[in-house]
Amino acid sequence: MCKNAHLRWGIALLLVGSLLIATAPFLSAQTAGTGALTGTVSDSSGAVIPNATVTATSVDTGQSRTAMTASDGAYTISLLPPGKYRVRFGASGFKPVEIPSATINVTETAVLDRTLEVGAQTQAVTVEGEVEAIQTASSALGTVVGTTAITALPLNTRNYTNLLTLSAGANAAVTNASFTGKGATLIAVNGGGTAQNTYLQDGVPINNWFSFNTGA
Repeated sequence: MCKNAHLRWGIALLLVGSLLIATAPFLSAQTAGTGALTGTVSDSSGAVIPNATVTATSVDTGQSRTAMTASDGAYTISLLPPGKYRVRFGASGFKPVEIPSATINVTETAVLDRTLEVGAQTQAVTVEGEVEAIQTASSALGTVVGTTAITALPLNTRNYTNLLTLSAGANAAVTNASFTGKGATLIAVNGGGTAQNTYLQDGVPINNWFSFNTGA
C-alpha cells in the first residue's frame, strides 16, 4: 500500500512538472505589466523561414527587442511594455519588411505573421501599413487605463479600485455611499466570483485572503 501511494504521488508530481515545463514559454512571454509578440515568418510559397530576424522598436521610447525565428519559422518577443511598435522582418536572401505600427497590449500575446519575398537585403525596405495584431495565442485580455481617464472619470467612492472595472470582462455593483473612501470594489471577471481574483502591484501579489472573505 505504501509503495503504491508513493508511486501514485511520484506519477502525479511528474505530470505536474511536465505540464509546467510545457507551458513555461507561454507563462514567461508576458506578465501583468507587459505583453508579447509572436508569429511565423514564411516565404511566398508558404515555406517557413528559419533564422529570420524580427525586431520590435517602441515608437514612444525607441527601445528595441530582437528575436530569431526557430526551425519552424516561429518567433516570440516577450516582456514588451504596452504601446505602439515598429516591427521589422529580415532574412538572408529576402527583401526586408517593416510594419510601422503594431499595438502591444498588457498581459496579451499578439500574433503577427509575415511573408517575405525573395530578393537582396540591400534593396529598399518594404513598408506596409499599420496592422492590427490579433491575439490568438491565449485567451488573456489586458486593459491599460491612461492618465486622461483617471483624471476625468468620476469615482463614486473616491477609490482608485473603481478603475479596475474598466478592464475587459470585469463588472461590479455600485458601492453604497456609506462606504465612501473605505475598502475596495468587489469585482467579478468573466463569470468568476469576487474571491477568485489575483491582484498584483508592480508584479507582486497583494491579495488579502482575510478581507471580508472576498480575496480582495
